[in-house]
Amino acid sequence: MITKTLLQAIKPFRLVSLITTYILGAGLVQYVRTLRDYGLMIQGGIFILCLVLSVEFIRVIQQLLDPNNWPKDSLLNEIKRLRWTIALITATLLTVIVIILIDWMVRGILWQGLTLLLFGFFISLVVYYIADIRRSLLPYRILIEVLIFVVFPPAISFFLHSPEPHRVLSLVFLGFIPVYLAYRILVQIKSYQHDHQYEIITFVTYAGWERAMVLHNALILVTFLIFAIIAAIGFPWFLLWPVFLVFPIGLLEIWLMERVRRGAKPMWGLMQLAAGCVFFIPIYLVGFAFWIR
Repeated sequence: MITKTLLQAIKPFRLVSLITTYILGAGLVQYVRTLRDYGLMIQGGIFILCLVLSVEFIRVIQQLLDPNNWPKDSLLNEIKRLRWTIALITATLLTVIVIILIDWMVRGILWQGLTLLLFGFFISLVVYYIADIRRSLLPYRILIEVLIFVVFPPAISFFLHSPEPHRVLSLVFLGFIPVYLAYRILVQIKSYQHDHQYEIITFVTYAGWERAMVLHNALILVTFLIFAIIAAIGFPWFLLWPVFLVFPIGLLEIWLMERVRRGAKPMWGLMQLAAGCVFFIPIYLVGFAFWIR
């Protein structure tokens, strides 16, 4: 039961998004000024990963306070043991975070801009957690997710190594924001019937499944529109052009969603694969270009 609960707390798509966008930021450092301290890069990745996992495990502890959230046929003693185990793991993760922070302070890595960035990341995680308590925030949680898993990781990764901002940094994650939202909306559409039946508040149950489908398709198109605009205003074309190789997969995803909207049987597995490809393949292609240039 402990292993199953811990695995449920780990959100694979979000954590992979966190890691890949973080590596993308490190790739930008390599492209701009050459990355010299790989140990610091790994340390920063461990830091943000431990911070996110700590919040997820604290959420699980909070949820287990309500008997309605207990696994089926669980006994009180088993739930107490489960809570203590998760609390111990969370304390360990928080200890790692504190050790890394102290190390950064001793080495003079925590300059003012990076400190403000880490503080903003922490506040986003607090709001992400509070959304479990303040139900009015639940429809907007995916917007907080974008900050946590797409916006902050590459910025933290970059500013760990460079105190000077670069215009490519502000452009590099803009195109990934709408496609991340599109994937998360797709997942919520898939679980709409269950969420609606059990009165689970999500963006899709709040906005309605049909409007969510239209928005999902629009976000896929906006992704490539943003990449085109970024290329037009000066983003190096040799870094960006491979992204458009994924455009046919984006069109496939839109067509599959339109089929569902018109009443056809959903192909959820293929749709999630297509949406995931539209998100992760451009990250890989841009990141690879950063690292080899």
